[in-house]
Amino acid sequence: MAKIINISDKLSKDKPKLKVGEQVYAIDDSLVTVMKFEELATESTTDSMVSAIEIALGKEAVEELGVRTMSIVNFKVIMTAILAAMQDLTYDEAEARFPK
Repeated sequence: MAKIINISDKLSKDKPKLKVGEQVYAIDDSLVTVMKFEELATESTTDSMVSAIEIALGKEAVEELGVRTMSIVNFKVIMTAILAAMQDLTYDEAEARFPK
C-alpha cells in the first residue's frame, strides 16, 4: 500500500501583513511575486526597488507610505520587513541575514 503523507495542516492560506502606524497592508507572498520582488530588489535601481515594494504591497500602499521620498534607513526597514513576511521570518531574523 502506498504511503500517504498528509501536509494539510502545514499549508497556510493566510497572507502576511505589515503594520505601519495604524495602517495594515497585506503582503502578496505568492511564489511569482516573491521571485519578482527578489529579482527587482537585486537590480538596485530606484525604480526597481520601488517596483519591488509595489508588487508586494500595492501601488496605493507605496503612495500612502511615501516610499519614493522616505529616508534610506526607513526604506531598508520596509524592504527587510517585506522579506521577513514573505519568508515567514521575524523581522530580526531577516535583518540578521543582511549585513549593514
